[in-house]
Formats: sequence, structure tokens, C-alpha cells
Amino acid sequence: MRRSERYCLYALGAMYAGPIVAMVVWAWAAQAPRSIVALLLTAVLVAAVLAAATRTWRPFLLVQLPLSLLALGYAAYTVKFGLPPGHTLAGILVRTSWEEVRGFITLGPGKWLLVSLLSWAACYLALTLHAPKRPIFGDRANRWCRALILALVPVSAYTMLNPVQLIDGISFNPTVGSVMFLAGDIPRARAESRGSRVHKIPYQARRTGGEEVHILVVGESVRRASWSAYGYARTTTPFLNTFGDQVVFLQDAVADANLTEWAFPILLTGIAPQDLATSNVRGNLLDLAKEAGYRTAWLVNQDVEISTAVGIDADRLVSPLDFEANINGRHTLDEALLPAFREELARAGTARFVGVHMMGSHWEYYRRYPPKFQRFGSAQGLGALSMVSVLLDDKNTASAVVDSYDNTILYTDWFLQQLIEQARLLSVPATLTFFPDHGEDLQLLDGETGHGQPKYTQHAFEIPAFVWYNEAFRKAHPGIVAALTRNSSKEIRSHDVFYTMAELMGIEWPGRAASKSFASDRFVPDTVDPLVAGGILISAISERKPAM
Repeated sequence: MRRSERYCLYALGAMYAGPIVAMVVWAWAAQAPRSIVALLLTAVLVAAVLAAATRTWRPFLLVQLPLSLLALGYAAYTVKFGLPPGHTLAGILVRTSWEEVRGFITLGPGKWLLVSLLSWAACYLALTLHAPKRPIFGDRANRWCRALILALVPVSAYTMLNPVQLIDGISFNPTVGSVMFLAGDIPRARAESRGSRVHKIPYQARRTGGEEVHILVVGESVRRASWSAYGYARTTTPFLNTFGDQVVFLQDAVADANLTEWAFPILLTGIAPQDLATSNVRGNLLDLAKEAGYRTAWLVNQDVEISTAVGIDADRLVSPLDFEANINGRHTLDEALLPAFREELARAGTARFVGVHMMGSHWEYYRRYPPKFQRFGSAQGLGALSMVSVLLDDKNTASAVVDSYDNTILYTDWFLQQLIEQARLLSVPATLTFFPDHGEDLQLLDGETGHGQPKYTQHAFEIPAFVWYNEAFRKAHPGIVAALTRNSSKEIRSHDVFYTMAELMGIEWPGRAASKSFASDRFVPDTVDPLVAGGILISAISERKPAM
């Protein structure tokens, strides 16, 4: 073998081994030794199988090119984000449009990523074309292979002593892991995005009438007591404060649950809190709207798995890329949804339902708005663990947390203004309903923190909500507007939203219940069904109403 050919093989071997070495270094700090051994064992076996199948160096290296590219991306993602590609990334990819991909590539980071991958591939291909054509397995190589196979027997036995660690190690191999991701996670995510996780039963819905547009905005962690539109001392909702007679504020809106995981399914399906279970879900508001002839869009700046869990299958689903999301939520601002929102409203000629699921006011509050909305206090010094400091009675941190929370409300007010002002441009009947999933407790103000506790806390359940309508809707449906106004002071709960949105959209179906729609004259407030606090059913009456 010529020296130049030998050097080509050395260079290609380094390029091939790079992602494997990166995965070993990553796994060394946090994974079990058997997993690391299984990773290396799998790398050897994959290379041996491909070598036996291709027999000579150049075909072997050409087959490795796409696999090595996948392995490179797999390892880079793992090292960058601290976990291998999986369900979350698959969900992002299957819901990403070509327009978003093009936009990502034209930005600085995306452009340089593409250039780096193409450069790496070009270098690999150029080296491969100078690689030897001779067989991989000569006499000497065969002896090494037999020795290697004998050595792998005890190594394999060692890894098999713990099946879980063995499977982890196999999936950590960047080549095998990439194939598993493409063949397993991507198809599952695609099926989930089409609502296949829910066994649906048709609503048999119908509708008569012309073009209308109805918008549902689901807020996140929004406490009524922090909205100046409801009397809060700070001006946190300057736009909403100026609303005229085209809006109906609900004075006693109550979340059915104090955690998104439970509140969202109730809101989107109308299921009663005591019946809350995935197995009981047979469809959702978007299914109802689609059956009735609406084009549907679902714009999500939340964990999209919350939407797929109830089977949302919109004509268009938008979830902006966010590789920085963590356990506390996404870092992408809600305004990233505005371009898609404008596009959907501009689709004239058909009835349209547009859903918007906000990141809103979820902790970490200081990440939920851009710097120009830092109007109250300062976010300096706040971090993911600031909630711990608050619980330890750190008054300065507690005050900064309230300030940052109020800034999220200010930003939400601005975001809702953008949606409503865009809807004002419509000449057809249109409504926008805002209803949060649940509220939020603030330690400095309430003596409680966050949401999701297994007990009733006032501000985790009491939420702001409203229905905006344009003049065209008021003229077309004066009875609905009158009913909304009359019912605005009554107790209204999350499971009423499903039936109310259907009423606003003019949808009829056998399961319609006018008594559950606060847009109907026959609305009856539900003060009997329990609430869900921390996954526990609690009485809606005894927990909320003090004994007389």
C-alpha cells in the first residue's frame, strides 16, 4: 500500500472515529461503564459487518459517508444539548415546514452549520477517491479479525449482564442511534402529529353560514390578580385597559386544573375534570371545527406533546424551532408565532379556526419577554434556582420574581394586541377568546409559589379571560353577544370553553350542550364538578368557599 493511500486511510479513520470518541467522552461523565463498553462494541461490529459486505476499501468508505454524516450530527447534538436525539427533536423536525428550514439556513448559525457539513463531506469524499481499491481482508487482516472476535466474546458477555445499560450503549453509538432515531422516533412523532394517539369518534358536526374567523388563545400561568384590567395597581395590561364595547371580560373564570398537563385536555375537549384520562378523549375542538367545514391552524409555543396528547391534527401546525428549551419550558418568545398567525388570517374565502398556545408567564419569567418589556424592576441576578431562594424567604429575590412576572403580563398584553389588531382588519365576522390553562401563585404576594400543588390555592385557579368580537360578528350574531355579556359575571370553567367556542363558530352536533356554553342564554354555571389540584380531585365548593 502506498504511503499516500495509508495516510488517506488514517485521515478517514479519524473522521469516522470522531463522533464515536465524542460520544464516549460525553458518556464517560454520566453513563454506566457497561453502556460505554456496549457503545464501543457496537462501533466495532458495525464496521466489521460493513467491511464484510463491501470487501474493498473504497466501497466501504463510500457506504460510510452518509452514515458518518448522520453520526456527526448525532454526536454534535448530544454534546451540545446533553442528551441524544429523541422524541422531542423528532417532534420538532416533523412539524418544521420547508419555509422554516430555509429561514434557519439563511441565518448565520444555520448557514455556517450547513457550510461545515458540506465541507466535511467534500473532504471525506475527496479522501475516499484517493483510498486504495484493494481488499480490506488480507491474510494479516484475517488473523486480526479472528483475534478480535475472540476478544469480543467476554466483552459481549460483560455488557449483557445488564440489559438496560446494554440497550443504552447501543443507542449511544452515533451510527446506530441515528438509524434508530430515523426509523423509530421520526415515524412515531409523525403519527402523533396526526393525532393517532387518540382513538377518535366522529362528532357528526355541521354548520351553515358563510366565512367567519374564530381564534382561541390559550394562555399559560396567568393569574387574574396581576392584570390591571381587573384592578391590579401596576399597569400591566395597558392595551386591554383601553378596550371599548367589543370585548367581554369574564369576571369569575376558574381553571379546572392547576397544571397544563391536566388543564389543557379539559379545555380543548370539554371533558369533565372527574373524567380526565387520555383513554376518555375521543376528539378535540379542532376535530369538531374541521368536521364542520373550518380550516384549522394550531400555533404552538409550548411543549407540543401537550397538543398531540389530545390528538390535535390541524390543517397547519406550527411550532417554532427551539433547541434551547429546558425543563422550565421553551426560550422562544411568543411573537415567533405572529407571521404564521397573519398568514392564516389572510386565507380569505373559507371559514377559519386558529388556535394559539402561548408560553406566556411560565417560570422562568425573565425569559418570557424581550429586554424592552423589562419595565418593572430588574431581572439581574435571577436564575432557574431563584424559586428556591424565594422559598428560603429571600425578600429581594421574591420581589424581583414578582417584577419579572409582571413584565410577562405586560408582554402578553402586547402580544394579544398584535393578534387583535390583525383580526380587526378582517371584514368578515371574527372573535378572539383568551382563556389561560391555569393561574400562578407568587410567594411574596400569596405565601405560595408556582402552580400544580395538590391543594387549592386561590391564584393558581382564578384566571383572567375575555372574548373579543368585531362589529361584523356583533351584527351577524347579536344574540350571542348579548348572552356573553349576561353570563360574564357568572362562574365559568375550563370545560365550558369547548362548548362556547363551538357556539361562537355556529357548530351543531348531537353532543352539543347549550347549558355548558357561556355564549348561550341557557348557560348554567358548574359549581359542582371537582377541580384537579396536583392530580387530585378536590371539591369545587368546600375548598374554595369559606364556611359561614
